[in-house]
Amino acid sequence: MGTQNLQIEEDSLTEKFFELQSNELVQERLIWQHLTKRKINEMNHIPDESYADWGED
Repeated sequence: MGTQNLQIEEDSLTEKFFELQSNELVQERLIWQHLTKRKINEMNHIPDESYADWGED
């Protein structure tokens, strides 16, 4: 009887572990998307600044 209860707890822990792991992967993907979008926006603004610098020389 004690062994059965332990197995049920292990099964529920495994489900929670996979759920947490899945949530972490989703969060990681969202962070990468945000950083990538920010980097692209920064890169799109760099040529304007570079042309302004070239015009001053």
